[in-house]
Amino acid sequence: MNRTFALLLGLSVFFGSFNLSQSQEKIFYSSFRPQGWDIYLSKDEGKTFGQFTKDSSLDYDAKISPDGRWIVFTSERLGRPHLFIKSTQNDSVPRLLVSSHSMQDQVDFSPDGKWIAFVSTHEGNAEIYKLPFSPLETLNIDMAVNLTNNDGGDFRPNFSNDGKKIAFSSDRAHPTTPMKRFVFALQRTGDIYTMNSDGSNPKRLTRSKNWDGSPVWTNDDLEIIFYSANNNESYDLFKIKHSGEDPVKVGPIGYKCLSPFTKKNGDILFTSFVEGSNGYSILKFNPQTKAIDSSLVQEMNMMNVDYHQSGIMVYHGGKTPNPEPTNLSDFPGDLLVKNSPEIITDFPDKNLLLYGVRHSFAAPPTPDGKIVYSISGANGIQDVINPISYVFLFIPFFAIVWFVVGVFKSVKKRKTITFWKYLLFSFTALSVGLFLIGVTYYLLFPQMKSLDEIKTIMLIIALVLLSLGIMFYYFFKNRRQLQKPIASLYKAYSIQFFVYALVLLCSSLFIKDFFNTVNDFYAVDYTKNEIEHLFEFQPDKSLNPQFSNIIDIKMTPDGQYLQFSVGGFRQNPDAKGAVYRYHFGNKDIKPITDLESNTGFADYSEDNKVMVYRSGRSGNMDIYVEENGQITNITNSPDKENFPAISYDGNKIVFCSDVNGVDKEGIIKTMDLYITERVEGGWSIPKQLTTYNGQEAHAHFSPDGKWLIYTTEEFGINDEQPLVQPYIFSPQMYGEITAIRLEDGEKIRLTHNKWEDGAPIWLHEK
Repeated sequence: MNRTFALLLGLSVFFGSFNLSQSQEKIFYSSFRPQGWDIYLSKDEGKTFGQFTKDSSLDYDAKISPDGRWIVFTSERLGRPHLFIKSTQNDSVPRLLVSSHSMQDQVDFSPDGKWIAFVSTHEGNAEIYKLPFSPLETLNIDMAVNLTNNDGGDFRPNFSNDGKKIAFSSDRAHPTTPMKRFVFALQRTGDIYTMNSDGSNPKRLTRSKNWDGSPVWTNDDLEIIFYSANNNESYDLFKIKHSGEDPVKVGPIGYKCLSPFTKKNGDILFTSFVEGSNGYSILKFNPQTKAIDSSLVQEMNMMNVDYHQSGIMVYHGGKTPNPEPTNLSDFPGDLLVKNSPEIITDFPDKNLLLYGVRHSFAAPPTPDGKIVYSISGANGIQDVINPISYVFLFIPFFAIVWFVVGVFKSVKKRKTITFWKYLLFSFTALSVGLFLIGVTYYLLFPQMKSLDEIKTIMLIIALVLLSLGIMFYYFFKNRRQLQKPIASLYKAYSIQFFVYALVLLCSSLFIKDFFNTVNDFYAVDYTKNEIEHLFEFQPDKSLNPQFSNIIDIKMTPDGQYLQFSVGGFRQNPDAKGAVYRYHFGNKDIKPITDLESNTGFADYSEDNKVMVYRSGRSGNMDIYVEENGQITNITNSPDKENFPAISYDGNKIVFCSDVNGVDKEGIIKTMDLYITERVEGGWSIPKQLTTYNGQEAHAHFSPDGKWLIYTTEEFGINDEQPLVQPYIFSPQMYGEITAIRLEDGEKIRLTHNKWEDGAPIWLHEK
């Protein structure tokens, strides 16, 4: 036995060394995951808590075994989320419970302790699996039984107290819909289901227009308690009969309720976020008395509590990480995901090193081992608006003064006809002032006009007001037949228009200085954890301040330039935007495209001779190639194209398009990937690569041009949407990084988790 074991161990070391000796290439991608979660344990009914796990990676979603001896939880310490187990009776090291290349999460025990049910992406999308519970073994995911077998996402399994049924939530019954804030992002909707513990007889209990989630059984198994948005954005606790009848709100009022747990005495523990508190906390609610007990609250985030009759209690959470000097933007904590890189050893012909960058868009690596990102110098509206813009406040100030003066005089002259004239004057003064403010706001925000356009319109309005002022002044200057109060009133009108015209003239002259849109670029050495300031960037002052944001930062493959897009990324084709480049050697910054249309998202070939980008200069969002001084529109269609990338050798271009996309409520169409190749005399007709009915974008070529990596929603979401969005906002819901081989279309999923992963970059190793 010992010789056999030694032989197997030697072979595994040999083949492992062989595998690691293969070429290793780096992939960097943006990751929206949180940081600083551990499992916390109490053995005295929650009177005191201690840290049960201590790892730099995320630990979450812990469950106590029915005998109270074990805690199974999800950990990302190996990269992808896996189920780990640790004893409650000693300070042992957590051990891997389920071995796989996929994700496991959201475990629950059968009442007799013989089985575990959990969520896994073993066969693609999130489904519920079942395995015998064997705490001293490492179980293989291949032995698990798929209980749900559905194309939708299935989440949060919970065994009934008699062990015969499992309640769970699922988004299987709803199509995706555009998000209110970012319509290109697709949201999902969940309902409560039950099934037999062997997966048979699935039954839908609720029909929500938002999210119903995290079901738990009452002690008699006759009802199920769950959280529900109840068709709004405030989550409440509901209960429903196991037959699906009589849904009833159980409270409490005024609390946002997530992740309920029912105790034997009928009390409900739940996760809640209360404005002004330390974050998420565990509260206890008595459905009979409606009393809220906050004695469990700690000075940290507390989520997803589990409780055992012996008095053991667990939750996951921790204190919010402090902002780090090496990560001045986006998420508090470190710039890189903990334990980066994740090593992908099952990729054909090479190992991949995956670096998750905790940033809302691509933060590109440099050849010398640094990550570059930008931050805005403005942390709020008070930083965006420069003090010089306060000259515009003269408009509401004079409007109010003239209104008050007009009302006062109209009351004073109430016995004559001048009463109505002065009253009319006051309303005119206020109306004109409000009109000027409204027009400026409308042009600046809803219409998003450039500052040059706004300046022109302000000058025209100022000339009109100046003309009215002159007309009133000269027309009534020598009218002796007018009563003195009436003549003075008309003179006041002329002064009113003169002042408004003067304010508009001054504002138009300085409007480009009203806003502070300076951005700073930083480089972080991710091996030494050191940061340096690269340069300060001021976008073109004619840009609307809403278009001054920076996006899609990339390194050119030769390592000489940093390029980035500035402008109206999500706006119409005629919105202003341009691509800029920064030369690392001479520190020069200049635009490389014009600013006359919505242009951005550029990419270069390795020899720095071919550039591809997206632009709205034709009136549509098309893909352009610039080479040898020639600019070619290679799509030229009314459909929307975006996010182009070019292969290192400059002979292939990939982009996304909605030409065959699925229409979502008439608001947006989903996007697929297309590829075109260089042919004699130009570029081939684009070929569609992907056909999933969700969003797919942000493609990038492998250095050898044989693979593409991209972000896709093909695998759905891996947890209930409300449990992820509140603390990590995900504009493109739950994207995963996938590789596709161009030769035969083979797909390999690279990331498995419940966080947004996007905008990958496959680094060309020098």
